[in-house]
Amino acid sequence: MHLTEEQEAIIRHGDGHARVSAVAGSGKTTAMIGRVRHLLQQGIAPEKILVLMFNRSAREVFAERLHRSLQGSGLRPPAVRTFHALGLRLVESFTAKQHLPRYRLVTEEFQLERLAREAMKKHAAKVDGEESWASKEGIEGFLLFLDRVKSDIAPPQEVFAACELGEQFSHYIGAYKVFESLRRAARIRFYQDLIHEPVLAMQQQEALADWVANHVGHILVDEYQDINEVQQQLLVHIAGQRAQVMVVGDVDQCIYAWRGAKPDYIVSRFAHDFSRPSTYTLSYSFRYGHRLALAANHLIANNRLRDRKLCLAWPANPDTRIFCLPEGKVHPVVSALLGWQKENRCLDEAVILVRIYAQSVPVELSLLEHNIPYRLMGSDTVFTCPEVRALLGYLRLCQGTLQESEGEGTGFATVLAMLMTPHLWLKKEQLHALAQKIMHKPGTADTLIENYADEASSPYLSSRILDLAKVWRRIRKMSPTIRASTVLHTLIEDTGLYEHFLYASRPALAENKIKTCQAFVRFAQKTGKSVEKFLLEIEELAVKGAGKSLGGQHEGILITSIHRAKGLEWPLVILPGLEEGIVPFCQDKEGKAEQEAGDIEDERRLFYVGMTRAKEQLCLTYPQDSRLERRKKAGDSRSPVSTEKGAYPASCFLYEANLDFSERLGGAILAPDAQKEAVEGADLTLGKLYLKEVQSGVRLKKKKRSGQGVKIRKRRKEK
Repeated sequence: MHLTEEQEAIIRHGDGHARVSAVAGSGKTTAMIGRVRHLLQQGIAPEKILVLMFNRSAREVFAERLHRSLQGSGLRPPAVRTFHALGLRLVESFTAKQHLPRYRLVTEEFQLERLAREAMKKHAAKVDGEESWASKEGIEGFLLFLDRVKSDIAPPQEVFAACELGEQFSHYIGAYKVFESLRRAARIRFYQDLIHEPVLAMQQQEALADWVANHVGHILVDEYQDINEVQQQLLVHIAGQRAQVMVVGDVDQCIYAWRGAKPDYIVSRFAHDFSRPSTYTLSYSFRYGHRLALAANHLIANNRLRDRKLCLAWPANPDTRIFCLPEGKVHPVVSALLGWQKENRCLDEAVILVRIYAQSVPVELSLLEHNIPYRLMGSDTVFTCPEVRALLGYLRLCQGTLQESEGEGTGFATVLAMLMTPHLWLKKEQLHALAQKIMHKPGTADTLIENYADEASSPYLSSRILDLAKVWRRIRKMSPTIRASTVLHTLIEDTGLYEHFLYASRPALAENKIKTCQAFVRFAQKTGKSVEKFLLEIEELAVKGAGKSLGGQHEGILITSIHRAKGLEWPLVILPGLEEGIVPFCQDKEGKAEQEAGDIEDERRLFYVGMTRAKEQLCLTYPQDSRLERRKKAGDSRSPVSTEKGAYPASCFLYEANLDFSERLGGAILAPDAQKEAVEGADLTLGKLYLKEVQSGVRLKKKKRSGQGVKIRKRRKEK
């Protein structure tokens, strides 16, 4: 196996701790396996080596590759464990020594959700809380908070403050305490307790920490950028004063902040906890070509909290092409996929990656229109999404077909979605009873809703129910010959739907709901059709969707989130809907003129991960933006955040990636020497650095900028 000089240096690292900064697709697993083999060849007993991974699938892949590497060598492999498996061993040991109580491990998710719901209901009853606290969304938010607390060693009130959740979610703190009380009473522990409990025990008992430390001489940690505080503390305790720790990761791919991961750990915290580490870099990617490497470098160079490495394309890599596709009447995703198929390529070789699932709405509708099969992973498809289901229900209310147009089960789900968009805050059994009544007599829906006003838990909620009844009455009396978009705008404005989402849901979830509704309303507006004709078109698309087996495992193109795609790669990657406010995702955009520098760096890392999944082609679709086109042509990579006056439709990351310059320079690097013409651009600094590293003789020529950018506003707070 051919190894790069960088990989060889890591494998033959001498004494002391080490930090390896590895770019996307850099062959870090090869380097780590080589390092383990080298240690074994040096006579280190396998019992004195520990390899730590972050999930079971990664552990299995690494262990299998390590086993193959050692076959025929006479060397035994060391332990390869996940952090949670290591935590379980400690729990068992501490239990045997009576430092932790003997609890039953429960791994079923539904059991965790059930206990969380019970805790929330008990806490709500105790403090006279709202019915919505125990709703599906309320429990989902509380479960995320539970994970954050268990990923840290701080008390729940400090974790809550760090999460920057609104005051309307402060009941999470009290509910957490009830949850822990119920868990102990049931004598159970969950997956999330396997690290949290033993670490807290070691924090409180020094003798216990001393008993755990110094049993291994070498620890290797993969994907270190994903580590959180409780895992870092576990690593420190296990290492003690004896172990030499080598961590491998990429700060530019730290995208799990909502799990407690922070770029600080690999940038500075590791050197604080493990003194004087050697630093290595894996700078060559074996996945994509120079064009994409240059664009990714231009983008991520805008982040401050990172190491200053360059990502370089290995000479034998594919010549990855970048296609910039402004959105028009026909969604460019369609033309990209049809072109891919004309090259005799399969749809399962491609992926569509979204920042939030609201971006998939226009994509799904376009794919259905053009009979392109797809499968959506991680969210509801467009017609099963509660928000779209509710909007369609209101259109059917206008048409007078709320009851007739769907089957009993689907119709009931639609009415229920309508009663929760916006939510009436009635108890679950009341909502279901009301939905059944409306299904049987949809013509009297508004009166049926009014009848529940007296059952509301407060005068405010009573008035909300009466207001919603008026909206139902108004929509029911509207003519189905008027435009569908007009009805939807009326509904959203009269119900204060978006304000309701922002109040009732976690910020990220609320914004996804809002963007989902906006995308569907835009689709209705684009058709310009009446309620009657629009519903006919929707029914035709729904029939197409039902016939495409959209939930199948292998059929059609995959649509999923960038978060789910980390660690994976595809020949063709499509990133759709790259508009400002979605990429980067900015919560409450209109009410928040500034976005924290840390927040936008998180978003930039996420976009970087999305880009670097591509091997052969990367397609970027975005709203029409004439300024972006001028800036791309000029090779001007300045962010529009500080240079553009007024709104700019396309994502600021498209400006920063210097796409046209990267495309031209990447192509010039590959061209024969006789054809190497000077490449022009307004920003040449990064291009010069890249050419020096890959030892290319391409000439660069300074070009005037497309216009004198004037600093208009300051969007970020400097920390």
